[in-house]
Amino acid sequence: MAGIGFELRRVLKKNSLFSIAKVYGYSAFLSSGPWVISILAIIVVGFINIATVGVDGADGSVVSYQIVITYAIALASSMVITGVIQLPFTRYIADKIYAEKEDEVLPAYYGVLLVMWIVSFPIVLPLLFFVFPDESDFFILGTMSTFLVLSGVWISNILAASLKYYHAVIFAYAFAYGLIIILSYYFGQTIESLILIFFTGNAILLIILMLLITKSYESTRLISFGFFSKNFYWRLGVAGLLYNMGAWVDKVIFWYHPLTGYAAIGKLNASVVYDLPIFLAYLSILPGMAIFFFRLEADFADKYDLFFDAVRNGGTLANIRRYQNEMTEIVRHAIKEIIVIQGIMNLMLFIMAESIFEMLNIPQLYLGLFYILTVGAQLQLGFMSIMAILYYLDRQHIAMWLTILFFTLNGVLTLLSIYMGPSMFGYGYAIALLITFTFSLIVVRHELKELDYETFMLH
Repeated sequence: MAGIGFELRRVLKKNSLFSIAKVYGYSAFLSSGPWVISILAIIVVGFINIATVGVDGADGSVVSYQIVITYAIALASSMVITGVIQLPFTRYIADKIYAEKEDEVLPAYYGVLLVMWIVSFPIVLPLLFFVFPDESDFFILGTMSTFLVLSGVWISNILAASLKYYHAVIFAYAFAYGLIIILSYYFGQTIESLILIFFTGNAILLIILMLLITKSYESTRLISFGFFSKNFYWRLGVAGLLYNMGAWVDKVIFWYHPLTGYAAIGKLNASVVYDLPIFLAYLSILPGMAIFFFRLEADFADKYDLFFDAVRNGGTLANIRRYQNEMTEIVRHAIKEIIVIQGIMNLMLFIMAESIFEMLNIPQLYLGLFYILTVGAQLQLGFMSIMAILYYLDRQHIAMWLTILFFTLNGVLTLLSIYMGPSMFGYGYAIALLITFTFSLIVVRHELKELDYETFMLH
């Protein structure tokens, strides 16, 4: 990822307000990827429908569409095959690039896509027929295709975020999701047509990303399955799976608990209370994500390289410790920036929340829930940031146990908060992340402090 960090620093050297806005805009796009942008697109489609026909006449098919796509996003990121692959594949690619074997990147990428689709298809297709017994075959086929394309985008984004063609990557996302919104406005009269439009936009996005990746890496063969060798990074696989499951477990509990969920379409449930506030809270962390992405890829990656270059090439102890201290200072500064900037963003949202809820026709009753979920989303951003540092430092075992802690606490405390009554909704998610983030801060502080010792004595 250091390559994209270099490009972002180069843009920032122009030293203007526009260059600063440009850098953080790029960082927001590249860090959020398909997750936040997909959610934003389906929410916008819903708002367009309400604006077009009014709240009373809003088409129920749009609500069903939003629910189906939300589940597809959750399944694409959290299903065993995709959840387990993401982080190990990132590490595998990094190893190949470091070993100057970039010709193996492209065959591995195609191999991962093929295996993921072959394994997913026989699992997801029967599941869809079970979940949607009354829906048409066209609906099932569209939903299945959307899931497979989203899974492909998820894997492709790993490589796309580090490409030197980052302008083209950003254009691809903007074009694809802009097309989804426009086509949904003119042709999205039924749930089948809306799903087909969402599939089409993401298929175009996937094709563009695949072309950019293919253009970026030379190869002498088409496909390779070397990634699935006996040296698979299983700790990273468990960490990736449990982090994604931990990020969705509170939503699933609210969807299927009889006190908070309702049957929406087929056997899928949703939650009137929880869904929109949590997704709005997630959108609020875009500024913080942009800041940390830039700090990690532009500043931390640079000092990280200097530290390990000094270790490998026999640098002086004074230089090694200087780079170590600079890495620690960058992490401290990045976390402080996230807390301050995101805190300011949260305060602005809290001040404007009543007006926003009124404009979006959300009952004011949910304001308290939105406040606590916004704080929880900020804590999740902090936890994501610490996890990224631990992955950089190759602390796979520690990262795995932190994701186990996150998944367990979020599930248990969310369930407990529901039984404690509506006034406590959202506190399970926020408190789980407060505990996990605090513990992860202690862990990363210790790891950075002992980095020189562990580098020389334990490896």
